[in-house]
Amino acid sequence: MDRMLPAVVGLAACLGVTGAAQDTVHIANPKSAHGYAQWKGRVQDYTGRALEIELPGGLKRSFPADQVVRIETQYTPRQVEAEKRFAEGEYASALALYREARNTDPRRWVRRQITAQMVWCHQALEQPELAGEEFLLLLLDDPTTPYFACIPLAWVPSQPSLALERAAGEWMRRGEMPAAVLLGASHLMSTGARPKALDALSRLTTDTDPPVRFLALAQTWRAAVVTAGPEQVDSWGETIERMPEPLRAGPYYVLGLARAQKQQWGEAALAWLRTAILFPEHRALAARSLLDAGQSLERLGRSQQAIPLYRELVETYPKTPADVEARRRLEEMMNDE
Repeated sequence: MDRMLPAVVGLAACLGVTGAAQDTVHIANPKSAHGYAQWKGRVQDYTGRALEIELPGGLKRSFPADQVVRIETQYTPRQVEAEKRFAEGEYASALALYREARNTDPRRWVRRQITAQMVWCHQALEQPELAGEEFLLLLLDDPTTPYFACIPLAWVPSQPSLALERAAGEWMRRGEMPAAVLLGASHLMSTGARPKALDALSRLTTDTDPPVRFLALAQTWRAAVVTAGPEQVDSWGETIERMPEPLRAGPYYVLGLARAQKQQWGEAALAWLRTAILFPEHRALAARSLLDAGQSLERLGRSQQAIPLYRELVETYPKTPADVEARRRLEEMMNDE
């Protein structure tokens, strides 16, 4: 598998097996007719390095994390309900239920899974400080976490709140934890601390941890969007294709900014649509990508193609920062007809 995250390890995929007496793990196996082999037993742990399972009879097996396709397990009723609320967009109530489930499930690997879902909830609720703290808790428990893609980095140029700026400064000072420095620096790129943040990001581009290294590199592109030449921007696109797929949402967005800076409106729209279509879990970023893609199409005189993007935004991502602008554009476009 070339994805950083297993395809269906998320909670929603497991709701149908809440009564299972044991876990079922699907491990990639190209020789199998289904492309995977099933192992039944009890999952002992699941980290970014490996999944450990105890088979009936006590024999233990370990599989590399990148071979894990799916885990079917038993979840508590609170967690099942939390996932339902999450799917319905009720993030506040989902968050409360996830917290209760995390406090009651004895399995450490499941608690980490829940924490990743809580990070997504905080992001959907526009609570970046809380999202960041939960993510760092997740990382402290498993530095190799398979859920690294939920890291709440800043990608859209915007001034952070004073509370977020203070939190980002604290994260930047956690030098023993490169991901914390990455997280803090990303939010300080739009502040007076930009030179210090950019310097920290530049150092992280040689980090030994691939997710940190790739995302730090893409964050440095934010400072070069205006000055980068065509060949440099093309190289960014090539670099993105070498990244683990779950990490590409933000980098695609920055690539779109660079294309737009050169008035390559079609290429910019394509980059932004990749973010919106492939990574809808990044709600605010996906919404902003739809808005920017729509505006790029308008610049090309393709307003009729922009309308469905704006409608998708307001229907799928209401109450996001991009929602207001999309509604305004739709109203203006309808009035012009």
